[in-house]
Amino acid sequence: MESRVKFFTQVDNEAGIASLAVFLYGEGCVKLSFQGEERVVELSKERRREDYFILNTHLWNGKKDPNLYSFYVDDREYRFGLRTFGLDKNKGFFLNGEHYALDSTNTLITDDISVLDKCDEEGIVTAFLFPSGHMPGEDEIALLSSHPSVCFWGYRVEEKEEEMRKLNSILYSLDKTRATIGVFEERDSFLPVFDLSVVNEKNGEEKGVVALREGDGFKL
Repeated sequence: MESRVKFFTQVDNEAGIASLAVFLYGEGCVKLSFQGEERVVELSKERRREDYFILNTHLWNGKKDPNLYSFYVDDREYRFGLRTFGLDKNKGFFLNGEHYALDSTNTLITDDISVLDKCDEEGIVTAFLFPSGHMPGEDEIALLSSHPSVCFWGYRVEEKEEEMRKLNSILYSLDKTRATIGVFEERDSFLPVFDLSVVNEKNGEEKGVVALREGDGFKL
């Protein structure tokens, strides 16, 4: 049975260090290789977790420096990037603690999984849009979550804010590292430019960020 891999990273920008948790799913014995270290582990039906500590981190920094790390399971290469991002109500989008303006040259909204490797390599900040009404499962999120370019999950929900909030809560339960956006307007193709406003969750217990497509830039 082929193994499945999900990466979860935590980055300390000031200290230049990061922790890497690798979750493996499958059965059988596999060899893990990362930065010169090799481990042989036995997979079972239960999820297996392997932890690594990364010193002197080289961040994935958008188009400025889209660095990727390579992790091997047997002979198969998986690539991932280290990065943090945030949204400020006055200043907009921040990448690795620094303001990073999003425009048509460095941002993409897409529903095409085949372009994500290229987005990783070229430093394109991406929102991945799921089909309307589709709820991804853990397998699908695991496949997508290794892409550092994907900073947002998205849905085309046609002005149903209640639905958007419900989807956001479910997505947050699967992946707590990304915000959720909703695209509400009808059009034939997705625009390659972010045009979003961040909306605070009304219920303090809700997690994540819901963004509506109205106005320009990231504003609260």
